[in-house]
Amino acid sequence: MTSWLWNGESFERTDSLPLSDRGFRYGMALFESLRVWDGAVDFWAPHQQRLLSACADRDFPVDERSISAAEDLLAGAGENGFARIYVTAGDGGPSSPVTQPRIFVMLEPREPERETSWALAFHEDTYHPVFSGLKTANYWFNCDSLAQARARAADEALLFNDRAELVSACCANVFVVRDGQIYTPTRSSGCRNGVIREWVINRRKVVERRLRREDAVNADEIFLTNSWLGVMPIDTLEGRPLGLPAVGAKLAAELRPEA
Repeated sequence: MTSWLWNGESFERTDSLPLSDRGFRYGMALFESLRVWDGAVDFWAPHQQRLLSACADRDFPVDERSISAAEDLLAGAGENGFARIYVTAGDGGPSSPVTQPRIFVMLEPREPERETSWALAFHEDTYHPVFSGLKTANYWFNCDSLAQARARAADEALLFNDRAELVSACCANVFVVRDGQIYTPTRSSGCRNGVIREWVINRRKVVERRLRREDAVNADEIFLTNSWLGVMPIDTLEGRPLGLPAVGAKLAAELRPEA
């Protein structure tokens, strides 16, 4: 993995953050995940806009030059892989205003996802999305839920909020298909405002509404989306085979025809 830290004028190589940083100490950090491929950052413009909007929402005063410079940095890195841009709260106490955030970029070399479908499970503990689904460094619940799913031989798990509404998977947004209609959770349920989620909504007729466990159980098809996977069809839910992934497979091919 290669990482860089913004020094006020440019990005310089680093392998750590100061222990005084509130991103490390309290999880006070915002991020965007990106796919870097063949010298380009996929969907750069919406990723940049989402990160800047999240920073404005949490009153992180960000030098926009640093975010813009991250595109050239990643595109010129000479590696394909998974990237993240973190904006941390910088130094200070837990209640101090953010005055000097840090901008940290990491790039992890990865091979493209070879699987064409995944197994999905339910996670039974209640998920409490932070700040209406903003992408924050407070990701422990998601990671623990994913680890439990993998221990059960599932690739991902569905998370539900305290109103028993479907929110997302641990590390992806979720779409369900029933009788030819595509549904996805509303933002008010706590799902993340993902770039690939929006890409799907812009290409197909999608109904955003509150979904519950029975919507997943009775689905003809389910697929997940995130910036690394793109569109990932689901072949089983709790071991039960789903129908042919017609919608998800077509969207996956449209998004990444080289796959």
